[in-house]
Amino acid sequence: MKITKVKTFIVDGVFRPWTFVKIETNSDIVGWGDCTDWQAAPSIAATVDQLSEILIGKNPMSSESHWWEMGAFMVRQRGGIAYKAMSGIDSALWDIRGKRLNSPVWQLLGGKMRDKLKLYWSHCGTDRKKYHKKLNVKNLSKIDDINDIAQEVIDQKFKAIKTNILNLDNISGKPKITDTLHKNYLGVGNSGQISFEELSNAVDVISTFREALGPQIGIAIDTALKYRLGGAIKLAKALEPYDLMWLETETWNPDSLRTVRNSTSTTICHGESLIGPEEYRPFLEKQSQDILMPDFAWNGITMGKKICDLSHIYDTAIAPHNCHSPINTLISSNICAVIPNFMILEFINDDAPWRDDIMTHPFEIEDGFLKIHNRPGIGSDLIESELLKHPWINGNNW
Repeated sequence: MKITKVKTFIVDGVFRPWTFVKIETNSDIVGWGDCTDWQAAPSIAATVDQLSEILIGKNPMSSESHWWEMGAFMVRQRGGIAYKAMSGIDSALWDIRGKRLNSPVWQLLGGKMRDKLKLYWSHCGTDRKKYHKKLNVKNLSKIDDINDIAQEVIDQKFKAIKTNILNLDNISGKPKITDTLHKNYLGVGNSGQISFEELSNAVDVISTFREALGPQIGIAIDTALKYRLGGAIKLAKALEPYDLMWLETETWNPDSLRTVRNSTSTTICHGESLIGPEEYRPFLEKQSQDILMPDFAWNGITMGKKICDLSHIYDTAIAPHNCHSPINTLISSNICAVIPNFMILEFINDDAPWRDDIMTHPFEIEDGFLKIHNRPGIGSDLIESELLKHPWINGNNW
């Protein structure tokens, strides 16, 4: 069996572009992968095209060998766009291997430890104000609207949620703040500290969710790269009364994050922006976080499994970053099925209305759990004709 063609598709996912990799072979077996990135989809797709030049004619079953060959080819571009492109290819190769051997990918990774995965509703409320019409969901514009979405969480039996510092109209009468999900992470003039308005907003949002959801449903808040040392500590301490599932805060300095963790009883989650075991290692060695959040669209299955195994050595739980495409949910589920340190999987519940239409086998979700599939490969193919109905126009949703 040989690789005959590598294609990419950039598909409208409403608030992010889904970037898919399709690898074709001379045996009619096709593999699908995901390398979704919110800002650099065209660049990643172009890098996939470049990497395809060294893959055509090769045996797709040699995914480990191909990873290191691609890594050597991209040696001066390690990480970033290069690794994301490599990861989309890597996952597609694993999909082919599973189909060729008539086995789920999780079986090839060692066999599943569980039949279902606990999910948390991610971006809970975050995208509703800007995208509610495209998502076909209720608007969320006021603090009182949190009670309505909290009831949806309860009705759908999710065991946890993750939200953000929300741009709402009436936060205790205080001035509303700008949307912090995609803006001002490391921009010019961003000191990394937290303003009075942002801190008050976070407390109001989290306290309202906690009152509406009760003590048993987990609540996390994602601040990504916005806050540096002092800002993250101030936020973590302010949220201690609400017993968070975690505060998600990102940095490239393991000592800084360790200081944040030591300063608070709030659980700290980190790692979505790291790439490769080498970047995760210092954070694990210093025990800088309670929970690690690797992204498999950016680390692939080959490196992703290694990162999870390394984390297990350091007694660190895994809650993968998974706000990309439905293919990445399947990729993540195959890894999470087999690792002992799995905690919970991120899931975008307010997703593009056509998500299930593009899949040959949509997700099976029951009572807030994702059922592990038993099909060969990653678990579903994509329907190319449906992908073409939803092209992403670069920058159209920002």
